[in-house]
Amino acid sequence: ADYLALYASLLQRQSRHSDAIAYYQKALGLKPGSGEWLMGMGVSLKALGRADEAGNAFKHALETTTLSPQSRVFVEQQVSPPAANP
Repeated sequence: ADYLALYASLLQRQSRHSDAIAYYQKALGLKPGSGEWLMGMGVSLKALGRADEAGNAFKHALETTTLSPQSRVFVEQQVSPPAANP
């Protein structure tokens, strides 16, 4: 599972988001509950314009309580983006 998630993150960095999502899903199937992997999947889903699915992935990432403090801040911003200044 760790290898699959690492490979997913490498694919994501190459903007191969569809492939990254598939590998994150495989990793999460073997080892569910990783907030970091759910966050990564959310990033790729968002990059593909799949906002609803990305939002769900980010919400599930927060529910895991396994995110690092920096990741938690990032994910919270994705779930509740700050209001734009007029």
